[in-house]
Amino acid sequence: MDFSAKGKRFDAAKKQTSAKESKKQLAQMLLERKAKKSETVVAAPVKAVPVAPAEHIKLPSAPEIVSWYGEVNVSVYREDDTIPSTPGVGLIELINLYLSAAKNRTRHFVLMWPVCPKTLAVVHVLATLERWARGDKLGVRGLLFPTKTNAFYPLNHLMLRREDVLRHARRLAEVGGVDTSKLQRKCSDKDAFLFSLASLSAEGEHIHPTMGELIPHFLATPDNLSWESCDSHLLEHVRAKLARRSHKKALASNCQFIGNAQTAPDALFALDGRLNRKELNTALVRLREKGAPEVVIVNATRQIRMEARGWRGALCRFLIMLEDVFGTNCPGVLVVTDDPRSAYTLKDDLWRLNQERKELRWSRPDEYAITGIASALKEDGLVAPGQTEIRVPIPRALDVSVVDADAAKIINKLYRLAGQIPNHQELAKPVWDAGNYLARLAALPCGVATLLEWLSESGIRDRTREAYSWSSFHAKLVTFDTTAETDFERTELRKCMQLGTQLFENYQQGTPLAHRLAEIVGQVCGKQRKSLIVVFTSPVYRRLAERYLAAYRAYPQSTQFESFQERLRLISSSQLETALAHLNGAHLLFSGLDEDGLRLVITDDRIPAHTELLLTQRNGQSLRNTLKPLVHEFPAFRQWKPRMESILHHLEHLPEGNQLLMNADFVLPAFRVDLSIEVEGTEDTNDPEAWHIRLESGTVLHRRPNHDVYVYDPASADATDRGFRGCKVQSLEPGDKIFVMTAELRELVEAVLKEAGIPIEHDKTFERALRDYHQSILMALKNKFPGSKLADQVRQLRTSILEANEKLTKDFPAEQSVRHWVNLGDSPDTPFDALRPQAPMKEAHFAAFADVLGFSKLEAAYYWCRVIMPVRSARRLDGRHMSDLYTHMLLQPESVMVHSGIKRETIKMLFNKARENIVTVETICPPAGETANA
Repeated sequence: MDFSAKGKRFDAAKKQTSAKESKKQLAQMLLERKAKKSETVVAAPVKAVPVAPAEHIKLPSAPEIVSWYGEVNVSVYREDDTIPSTPGVGLIELINLYLSAAKNRTRHFVLMWPVCPKTLAVVHVLATLERWARGDKLGVRGLLFPTKTNAFYPLNHLMLRREDVLRHARRLAEVGGVDTSKLQRKCSDKDAFLFSLASLSAEGEHIHPTMGELIPHFLATPDNLSWESCDSHLLEHVRAKLARRSHKKALASNCQFIGNAQTAPDALFALDGRLNRKELNTALVRLREKGAPEVVIVNATRQIRMEARGWRGALCRFLIMLEDVFGTNCPGVLVVTDDPRSAYTLKDDLWRLNQERKELRWSRPDEYAITGIASALKEDGLVAPGQTEIRVPIPRALDVSVVDADAAKIINKLYRLAGQIPNHQELAKPVWDAGNYLARLAALPCGVATLLEWLSESGIRDRTREAYSWSSFHAKLVTFDTTAETDFERTELRKCMQLGTQLFENYQQGTPLAHRLAEIVGQVCGKQRKSLIVVFTSPVYRRLAERYLAAYRAYPQSTQFESFQERLRLISSSQLETALAHLNGAHLLFSGLDEDGLRLVITDDRIPAHTELLLTQRNGQSLRNTLKPLVHEFPAFRQWKPRMESILHHLEHLPEGNQLLMNADFVLPAFRVDLSIEVEGTEDTNDPEAWHIRLESGTVLHRRPNHDVYVYDPASADATDRGFRGCKVQSLEPGDKIFVMTAELRELVEAVLKEAGIPIEHDKTFERALRDYHQSILMALKNKFPGSKLADQVRQLRTSILEANEKLTKDFPAEQSVRHWVNLGDSPDTPFDALRPQAPMKEAHFAAFADVLGFSKLEAAYYWCRVIMPVRSARRLDGRHMSDLYTHMLLQPESVMVHSGIKRETIKMLFNKARENIVTVETICPPAGETANA
């Protein structure tokens, strides 16, 4: 069954013709590029009225980019790996461009697609090591902007092979009697620092330094613009693993020169994205005084574009500011983005700003040329041990379904109206907000009723739930219509308000996307009786779709969801890479498409033919606008052209027009809420014993002093291998980096636990969880001792427990107590208020009891934390408490998840997600009369 938008496929003749035309076009493009003798695609600059500048920046013609990478041969290890990882082709090309820009002080836009490494700091580290290989002991001096305070955290989990680093240290050593003519730039103070690693063999043969402790790095924040020394962080992980204090002291003494911002070789500087224009200028001026950088990486990837308001203007002003501050010693620049439209618009804005300058104007046409780099590796850009990077994937025919043209029309009208209003960003905010709401509404994989029901059961406050109703946006539009003094098409706005209300009412039981999703599920799993994997852009949307599909009653031939549930698997895009290894012939459907999904659809050979993409109209238009320039203007991506053309074939019917597409339109716009913060706001805000913890994001948490939190402190002797240590709220200090569970990650952890065999849902009622536990005990007892009477079962159960746990013999309860634990026959008919867990009082006894009955350690830990203990403390677990539970299960030193048999790749993915949710504590305020740690 074909579920594509037009119900057509490419026929063989069409394929052959298209292939021949593609070859001719490719050959012609290659000949043209050869004639130009350049590998750079240059976007035409914005034409402006010619004005004679007072001063031009005189630069030579753009030098050819040479290959730098490959001489250093220093092995890189990810945490927990014993075999090194290797840089992917895309990362290598970015390193070469970085080194070229540093040497020649050239400026480039870099379009890395379909995915850019999240850890751009790795580019600097590997680039500066290449300088070592060429006899340059000072390496590269680089700068990153904009960043967060966690920008350098990934470097704490990438190790450099100690023996390889020492090999270069010996080769570059400046000692008497040794020829140093091979050194391009010297730094004798670096010798003691590097040779400190040689003394580690006596205490730890396999202690490899991390990138973060070997390469000095500095961060300017709104509270600190002085580029303070980082010597305390150098070799800190190595020092933490040493037992002898003398060795630790010796290592620390060798870090002072390396940790000084003015003298540090290989230094990487970073500017916090929260800095305002004045603070940025101050930080750059102070950096100039300490030593200007050779090259700057400006991050313009999707994460920055989504989070930073006015990102285009801010980045352009920063690029001009670099020239104003550093003048003729201006560093080379790489503006890294993952979207062709963003590259073009940012370049146009930059050229326009440049033309408005009276001085220091540059006019060379290849200034800030756009260079395409094919990159299919996310996170750090490294190829995992045992894997091979696929450069040219097998061509695949892909199917696309596009829904919801009616919503797109209303949204486009609202955006057009907002854009026509003077000072539209502020004055027309109600109009923008209404359009954004309808875009999120159209992308729901369920109905409005399902969303509101889920929010209610998750403990969200009534005031917050109102923000998910059209009535609140409609009311603001009415106010805007009656009070706004500016001229605009009021009649058109009122039509949109009426249509929006009708749309909201129609979507109560399901959006068009949700109905189409249910139709495909019913056809594939029900009628065709095939397996189907549905991929969602968000763990929350996976949950909402699960609830919607389970309650859907219009499947073909009156099929019930329960009859094909086992053939349906719902996952989020972050789980897809692991799932592809176990497709087993299943059909693949994407409900929306994000970076992870698009990357695998375009580049992975495991994606089956006729995989289907289910998109809203605006989502489809955005995807078309992304793929078109990649196909026609960037030869760097030609290996993926067949798959991109297959998608474009299904999108060519969509309206062209002048639709205003937002950054959010690439990924299905989603409703997002931090449930843990929302729920705790109703519970702990007025708690007289709660401490107030203000985070760098401005969020305030309310926690009691004995509440457990997890601090990211990988250099601590108490930290786990993943870098977290547990502590109490009363022990927190300003500057500590704590983990905060988000709704997205909580849903993801829950989905992973569920796939591991734990039937858990944080939004099912507490009563159901307790009754599920009782039912599980009854079934386990029956399976363990079939056909026996209850008395015999109890006796055999107790005997089996003590045989397997001899150390419990002295204090283990008698048979009467064991009988109470399993005598649950009346549980289904017992009112909830009278229902009790009927479980062992001690956790050790419960663990032994559950083990003999066949429960896994993961199941036992879940039932103990989720059911038994909460009832005994006379409270139910709400959203925040569930977040605390999952945090504990994930991050505790002896994490049951790590030892539960969950796939290693999945565990790594969860910890990477966890490290993305680390925030800095700014202040801690205890209740009146108590003292905080200052």
